[in-house]
Amino acid sequence: MNYTIQKLAEYFEKLPGIGPRQARRFVYALLNKDVNFLEQFSKSILGLKKDMRSCPECRRFFESKNNENCQICRDVNRNKNILLVAEKDVDLDNIEKAGIYDGFYFVLGGLVPAVGSEMPSEVKMKKLFEKVKKEVVAKNLKEIILAFSATPEGENTALYIEKILEPINKKFPIKINRLGRGLSTGTELEYADSDTLKNALERRG
Repeated sequence: MNYTIQKLAEYFEKLPGIGPRQARRFVYALLNKDVNFLEQFSKSILGLKKDMRSCPECRRFFESKNNENCQICRDVNRNKNILLVAEKDVDLDNIEKAGIYDGFYFVLGGLVPAVGSEMPSEVKMKKLFEKVKKEVVAKNLKEIILAFSATPEGENTALYIEKILEPINKKFPIKINRLGRGLSTGTELEYADSDTLKNALERRG
């Protein structure tokens, strides 16, 4: 395989859910595009870091436009008593698009792996702890919803969070709930439909 094709395919493989075969398909698809498409594609990729930033409150990515916090965190009409913790931005987007939740969010950035594996650096456990502590002390937070995929990693993550929040919960009792059985075992939150998410939220506990 040509070195340039191989190198670009390796970059695609670093994206979640992309294997070697699909990565090569992407590269060959790009080869069939004209130069203008490739230039615009490259500019869009470079613009991700230039135009987007991580919200200091919920850690989701948003187009800043000189705003410190994202649109959701700036919304005074949302329910400040509930905080939903999701793995990634796309999970948050799926819940928000379904129109079934009106509280605030925190994007963890990843899941806790199997026992014995090192915690990925992108998982923002410390930031979550600080966020919960701040909101509880301010007497805003009444409930935390752990909204993770119905997978072993999602279960590990929920258990880990419940454990690290024990000291706060003993001093300031709050509800820590998980999504209900609306989610089948193995279901990725990213791909759950609106009805499934609604049932899972309604049956949380």
